[in-house]
Amino acid sequence: MKIIFLDIDGVLNCESAYRNGECQYQEWIWEDGRKDHYQRFCVRSKELLNKLIDETGAKIVISSTWRMSGIEFMKKVWELEKMSGEIIGITPSIRANGIDIPRGIEIKFYLNEMGFTHINWSEEEQQKRMDESGVDNYIIIDDDSDMLYGQRNHFVHVLPSPRNIDGFNQHYYEIAKAMLDKSCIELNYTEVVDNTENI
Repeated sequence: MKIIFLDIDGVLNCESAYRNGECQYQEWIWEDGRKDHYQRFCVRSKELLNKLIDETGAKIVISSTWRMSGIEFMKKVWELEKMSGEIIGITPSIRANGIDIPRGIEIKFYLNEMGFTHINWSEEEQQKRMDESGVDNYIIIDDDSDMLYGQRNHFVHVLPSPRNIDGFNQHYYEIAKAMLDKSCIELNYTEVVDNTENI
């Protein structure tokens, strides 16, 4: 299994899409009569993410603050936006002494709960963790940068506005695809990924 840990604000909605009217509020009514709403996604960004999911078969874990509305909310948004793939979970929201923990730690916690850990001294031991967890590889797509050093080869840093006003665009799709086309071992043992242009 390949996993995309996905942020939304700045990735699937962006400045250019706000300006052209794509990211408007969409309402719906749940079966029990409750009203709910969300902000629609940038058309080009969601097309590229759908393409990435279709080509790689990756599953989605929501790491965005949107996860605070719950997994059923996110699955409904996914359906309304006609997104590909399957949302399999949301990362935990961890606070310590009233301070938000970096998102990279929340992602690490989620992976650890699945039985996956990074092993940086043995390909054989890393393969065991991959086999036990079922996680062959993962990437993080986010416009924030509070990830862990050990996640650097898995991080697609979508630059925030004003440096990038188009969210998840062709440039980031190509980076993400190149990462997901490899296994965790290929990313971390056989080559060095240069993400400095994204920082």
